[in-house]
Amino acid sequence: MLLLSAALLNVNCSSDNDNPSPAPPVGETLDLGDGSNEFEIKTNTTLKYPNIYNLKGFVYVTDGVTLTVEPGVIIKGDKQSKGTLIVERGGKIMAQGTKQRPVVFTSAQTPGNRKPGDWGGIIILGKAPNNMGEQTIEGGVRSKHGGNMPDDNSGILSYVRVEFAGIEYSTDNEINGITFGSVGSGTQTDHIQISYSGDDSFEWFGGTVNAKYLVSLRAWDDDFDSDNGFGGKVQFALAVRDLKVADKSASNGFESDNNATASLSEPFTSAVFANVSIFGPVASPSSYSNSSVTDGSATDARFQAGLHLRRNTQMSIFNSLVAAFPIGLIIENDKGSTTQTWADEGKLNVTNCIIAGSVQNFQDKQYWSGGTQFDPSATATFAENYFNRTGGGNRALSAIADLKLSGNPLNLTNPVVFPASDSPLTSGYDWTDPKVSSGFDRVNYIGAFGSSETASNNWTSEWCNFDPQNTAY
Repeated sequence: MLLLSAALLNVNCSSDNDNPSPAPPVGETLDLGDGSNEFEIKTNTTLKYPNIYNLKGFVYVTDGVTLTVEPGVIIKGDKQSKGTLIVERGGKIMAQGTKQRPVVFTSAQTPGNRKPGDWGGIIILGKAPNNMGEQTIEGGVRSKHGGNMPDDNSGILSYVRVEFAGIEYSTDNEINGITFGSVGSGTQTDHIQISYSGDDSFEWFGGTVNAKYLVSLRAWDDDFDSDNGFGGKVQFALAVRDLKVADKSASNGFESDNNATASLSEPFTSAVFANVSIFGPVASPSSYSNSSVTDGSATDARFQAGLHLRRNTQMSIFNSLVAAFPIGLIIENDKGSTTQTWADEGKLNVTNCIIAGSVQNFQDKQYWSGGTQFDPSATATFAENYFNRTGGGNRALSAIADLKLSGNPLNLTNPVVFPASDSPLTSGYDWTDPKVSSGFDRVNYIGAFGSSETASNNWTSEWCNFDPQNTAY
């Protein structure tokens, strides 16, 4: 009887058609938080798979407490109470998903009715240095960040998706998809996708945390925003923009400041990014119109630059691609800063990078401020000369097609971004600069992906979701 049963089992498992994948297990639906502004998790807590959790109000993981989230757990942010998860200094989040079972933070709204800003987002706060001292994080929460522990450990975020988060609590006081406040290098952050954020996707206020394999999809404001002395290393990142969605104060791929006042406070914002691919909203330079903020039939005129470097930042970006923005690169001496001096001195770097398909490649100042829109007739001197400097290894291409990609990177539900073998992205990379000579994987391409769509090159496969609007959770 046992042998017969085994034989029948082997027959039944031999055909995928006869043995479809089992339905996922069904768990309970539970509340995380009570909808108030100060719900505290005071003891070590585990969110169990396959349960679904409704995140209600401001939920704080307090000092000394660890919140563990099992692979495959789904957390739905409540819209009415602006559900937000805040990991305070000394607290930890251990959200370690897998490729097959990522941890998903998403909107509680039904498919087809989800929007950016349906809930607050995730805020992680640490004890690493920043250049403003101990400070309260943005977003209307109670919590402070900052200290003198560069190796501080706030836990793990790995194989995590964050969808439809990001709210403006008040003017210039926003919650992002994920906000990192003085998070230390002992924290592990990798394989994180933020989609449809109502503000920035990723924003770092100081800290030293490193990251790999980041995706920003259809952000409202900036994809990668670094402030207050952020000094981490980030490698392999993809951003794809929706031409109909931009912020009232100008949307950029990268925005980087030393701090809001452009002071010379140390530590300087000196983050180093490598192997980033940012695809903006402009299908072609000739399709862009800056006459008004559009009705969605063309690119929203509030889009600005792929790289907006200002206010005394010393950020660096190597071996990366910026494509399809109204402006490719702005290096701006606003608020009396010396950002351009840092570039001349090699403290700020844009090196071995490619700008492609931009309406205008360079500007020397912001062009969306107080209602003044981008002016493609204006000229730039410093940014252009810097980008084309001898030894910089940078290149500017007139069209996205010149990149020789295997498909359309502006297809928002299936962005294909793999370069052909003869693509300019497969040459011109360099790893000799001291800022990238250690702590980075030395790959043989520019941008986020190698030259063929293989399992090893496509690090977004399985765990990413490029159509969360229509996903039934």
